[in-house]
Amino acid sequence: MLIGIISDSHDHLTRLEWALDRCLREKIEGLIHPGDIIAPFAARLVREMWKGPRVTVFGNNDGKRRGLASVLPEIKDGAVLCDWDGKRISVDHYPPDADHPPIPDCDMVLFGHTHQVLLERREGVIWLNPGETCGWVTGRPTMALLDTVSMRVEIIEIEV
Repeated sequence: MLIGIISDSHDHLTRLEWALDRCLREKIEGLIHPGDIIAPFAARLVREMWKGPRVTVFGNNDGKRRGLASVLPEIKDGAVLCDWDGKRISVDHYPPDADHPPIPDCDMVLFGHTHQVLLERREGVIWLNPGETCGWVTGRPTMALLDTVSMRVEIIEIEV
């Protein structure tokens, strides 16, 4: 199964739309957004463009939580567990620490918040931060694609 991962989109509709369009072109089967969509109008773009399964968590800048939840009813506080193709993925907005522990016994720990791309393996577990879709902080807008069969992750540069 191919999963698209976009994080920290921060209302940048042009780059969010590009990322979602890339997911559609790649025939992605699931979508994960680990937080900081920000406003309901950006959440509507996600809902309108992405009809497949998705996992979404709240970020620290998601101030209009009720509005976001009215558009994306699946949105939750992290950490949440997604299980696709028998692969367990812990999803949170925050990097794992004592206050935000990942769900145990997962194949992947996925988070956002720092806006910095991180892709490494720790004791057999993939740790992934796909970076920022918006590009506001780093000037490098990115997203990730995950193949749940091979557990191969590709970081994609957003080109708008």
